[in-house]
Amino acid sequence: MEKQGLFSYGGMKLPIGFRFRPTDEELLVHYLKRKALSLPLPASVIPDFNVFHSDPWVVPGDPSEKRHFFCKMKCSKIIPTSSGYWSFIGKGKQILDSGRNQIVGNRESLAFYQGQYPNGCRTRWAMHEYRLLDSSSTRNPNGEIEDWVACLIFQRKRKHGYHGIITSDGKKDCNLGTDRPSYIDYKTEESFDLAPLQPDSPPHDFVQLIDDDYLVL
Repeated sequence: MEKQGLFSYGGMKLPIGFRFRPTDEELLVHYLKRKALSLPLPASVIPDFNVFHSDPWVVPGDPSEKRHFFCKMKCSKIIPTSSGYWSFIGKGKQILDSGRNQIVGNRESLAFYQGQYPNGCRTRWAMHEYRLLDSSSTRNPNGEIEDWVACLIFQRKRKHGYHGIITSDGKKDCNLGTDRPSYIDYKTEESFDLAPLQPDSPPHDFVQLIDDDYLVL
């Protein structure tokens, strides 16, 4: 039984009102990099869990909160679950280690689709996957690095007044929130960050989020 005034986050008891919300740089440099090198972490707040093959509503923790997990890397762009599949979407973002002025890793975005690929309908569930660069700076003295990634699962907010069911890429949109699908306007809510170090990159065909209020960065 938890003590009054405390709640559990990834196995660590935190005072009520406290939340684990690291920046992309902090998550990669201070948590994922140390996890991959089998070094002690600053705090035990990120549990190991296979989020890729799990439906988002069965992932441990409060579904109304943003939840972080460590998971083994997956190379497939389409990852099936029992009720649907996770799909990588948009363009990745490079993460800079400001202390060393070096790119330390990348952040990719995924959306959860309910149903069978390729005819699933997109839901409000989303994920950010953080990967380290495969370089000498992320290897231990034995030249080894474990293939861990950090994942952030969350739900996008609904756009008030939206009644459509087709997203801007032609995909059907589900009504799936915490327990069931819910509608979302991807024409105005999807805009994934372009890599800041690639200003000349050509435009891509994926839909984009333009309002940060509808995507937890």
